[in-house]
Amino acid sequence: MSSFFQRRTNFVVLFIAGAIFFTALGFFVATGVDQPPQIQAQELWTEGSGLSDGQRDVPSFAPIAKQMRKTVVRIEVMGSAAASTTPSVPEGQAPDDGFHDPNNPGGQLPEDHPSVPSEGSGVIIRSDGYILTNNHVVEGGESIIVFLSEGESYDAQVIGADARDDLALIKVEPEGELSVAPLGDSEAMEIGDWVMAMGNPLGFQYSATVGVVSGKGRALPASNFRDYIQTDAAIYPGNSGGPLFNLAGEVIGINTAVIPDTNLGFAVPINSAKEILPDLLESGSVTRGYLGVTIMDVADNPEAPEGVSQGAYVQAVHEGAPAAEGGIQEGDVIVEFDGQEVVDSTQLTNLVTRTAPDSKVEMVVVRDGERKTLEITIGKLPGTLE
Repeated sequence: MSSFFQRRTNFVVLFIAGAIFFTALGFFVATGVDQPPQIQAQELWTEGSGLSDGQRDVPSFAPIAKQMRKTVVRIEVMGSAAASTTPSVPEGQAPDDGFHDPNNPGGQLPEDHPSVPSEGSGVIIRSDGYILTNNHVVEGGESIIVFLSEGESYDAQVIGADARDDLALIKVEPEGELSVAPLGDSEAMEIGDWVMAMGNPLGFQYSATVGVVSGKGRALPASNFRDYIQTDAAIYPGNSGGPLFNLAGEVIGINTAVIPDTNLGFAVPINSAKEILPDLLESGSVTRGYLGVTIMDVADNPEAPEGVSQGAYVQAVHEGAPAAEGGIQEGDVIVEFDGQEVVDSTQLTNLVTRTAPDSKVEMVVVRDGERKTLEITIGKLPGTLE
């Protein structure tokens, strides 16, 4: 009897399951659905994933773009050989913006060629008409016209320019006060932070592209500047001189360069611009410090002394330079400059060039396994104006 009831029970269970199956099948057939509904995405989220609802949301740059649009300008330059607004590229690569003559890859116009306009971007940093842009946007221009977002246009003059940092300060005489973009802190930016580039790429006015900070402290072979912000926010010819904004709507960089056929864009950090703006405003140029050495990173030099993992290895000392007069020798590793630890050659270069000429600084070098302190009088970088 027990086996009989067991079989009967199994039959009832199977019958009920079968009834449910055929009922569901009838529902799908009646509604024309031949597949069960897909599970909604939110049902697959794992609770406690570490991301809050706010962190899951991609930020919108619309409010920043709307507010900051009035601070971005279009710059038109007329010149006998139009100033190049093609961002800098590594040495050996010709600019490629789609408008250059393939038989004239350098983009240079013959002497008898009529003046043609070249375009770039800029950002208003003072309400009385001071605008920050790239030096390569305005360099060599015979006349400069600035167009505001509402269509007004003004003639502009170059107040100061610096080829090394590729920055220029220009000035217009507006009828009233202009909208100003606040300058942020580029040093506070971290890899992965959101940024927005604004400008006039390829003539498309007031375009915005979004990306992240991809790297900091970058160097380009074709540039003496060695502290670029790298970003994947798209930068094209015409973007040069335009602002790179953070999520707070602050300028943290000036869009400057791009490597063709890649998504690698570069901007001069705004902190570098803030360091030289007083010089550009007061004297029109920048005077920089000079040490007079050829250096490389310790990590890249197999001849670096054992036990020294960071610093700037001195490959050569220039004759008669401040370094030679102060006692620096070939083979030294510079590990400290004016009380600040030196991590690599790029950092040392930035420290020296930002030091006023005739300043006396203490430098620590490692020589024959020993640390030595030297007093160096910083010179003036050759080629800079008085």
